[in-house]
This record gives sequence, C-alpha cells and structure tokens, in this order.
Amino acid sequence: PMISLKTFHLFFIAVSILIALYYGIFEITQPSSPGMTSNILAGFSFLLSAGLTAYGISVYNKFKHI
Repeated sequence: PMISLKTFHLFFIAVSILIALYYGIFEITQPSSPGMTSNILAGFSFLLSAGLTAYGISVYNKFKHI
C-alpha cells in the first residue's frame, strides 16, 4: 500500500528539521568558513529548523481536523 500524502508531508518536514539541526551543529563544531560566516550559517540553520518546527506543528494540528 502507498503512504498517504499527509504522512509523507509530516515525514518530509521531520527529516528537513533534522537536516537543518545537523547542519547547524556541524557548522558550530566543524566550521567550514573562516570568521563569522560559519556562525551566521549555523544561526540561519537553527532559525530554519525553528520555523520548520512551527510549520510542522501547524500542519499536524490542521491534519487532525481533516
């Protein structure tokens, strides 16, 4: 049987959050660029993961009513 669109959407959001968090931690522990560039990339990655988390919660709540 095929996976439902709702389940796939939630799975894709969760994987995206994990990748963003991993990249942020990676940039802090193993800077890829000199100076503040890695810190800025890490901060952006953490903001993105926070936004994706809020979006995921919103989608989850919306899918409960569908």
